[in-house]
Amino acid sequence: MGKFTVSIPAGPIWNDEDGKEKGPIVAAAHLGEFDGNWRTVVPNEMSTVDVILNSEPTGSSEYTLDVLAGPIWNQEDAEKKCPVVCASYGGKWNGQWKTVVSGKMSVCGCTFKF
Repeated sequence: MGKFTVSIPAGPIWNDEDGKEKGPIVAAAHLGEFDGNWRTVVPNEMSTVDVILNSEPTGSSEYTLDVLAGPIWNQEDAEKKCPVVCASYGGKWNGQWKTVVSGKMSVCGCTFKF
């Protein structure tokens, strides 16, 4: 199984001790492992942490969650957007979507294995 590293926003991180505390929290939320690296990208506002992810999520537990996807106009549009949106969160699209703010925001149903 392939692994890759991504930088994920984590809010402000003030120092290495703070990074070591927040990094594993962010990694766990994304079904990954904190690699120990973080960086400030906007001083006093935003830092990122580096998280190692598996290219193909596995596990015996599943959970489905709706994730923000921007506007989706119809089923055909959902079929283009939702697989990409779910993959960006480490999941797979389950075929479900809905508009939550007309003309502005929809969500895709994503299934996560862990």
